[in-house]
Amino acid sequence: MQITTLLTTPRVRLLMPPARLYRTTIALLWLVSWGVVLSGLWYGREAMGLLHWVGVLFGGVVGIMVSLPRSWQPWRLAEIGWDHEHIYLLNGHKGLAFALPRTQLIVLELVRRVGHDGQWLDFSLDLQLSESALAEVVQLLDLKQEAVHQVGPSIYRFGFKRAWHSRQTLASELSDLQSV
Repeated sequence: MQITTLLTTPRVRLLMPPARLYRTTIALLWLVSWGVVLSGLWYGREAMGLLHWVGVLFGGVVGIMVSLPRSWQPWRLAEIGWDHEHIYLLNGHKGLAFALPRTQLIVLELVRRVGHDGQWLDFSLDLQLSESALAEVVQLLDLKQEAVHQVGPSIYRFGFKRAWHSRQTLASELSDLQSV
């Protein structure tokens, strides 16, 4: 399923960065990157040194990447979504979603933990999955098999690190997901 289809579906909520803050950050990054290019060209107009070329090259690459329309979409950074019947595990880079019935949610924990690769996880979901569903989720999320943490028989824990919200805001955002 495509994430863009979820965006048009009523009552589907995606946990993503606040749009205004995200777009402000992207706009500032765009301005700074092109400002670095212009200043590199301006100050190197008489003799382009290594520092000027580095500014032009890296500022230009970042400026081009940020100028792409896809970079301005906050849903690309969403990892989870939900409605009354489903939980959606998302891969924003691929633009794909995997729907699970909400009855497969065993536990939602808002406790911060350290993940298997040393990153702080803001919350985690324990989901009851069959082997085929687990294989699809692992493929969608680009996980390695050792990154999957089995809590019990057919119950797997998935940690989420990109919350972009304070602890209180995150708890209120996820409150209706908790009431299964």
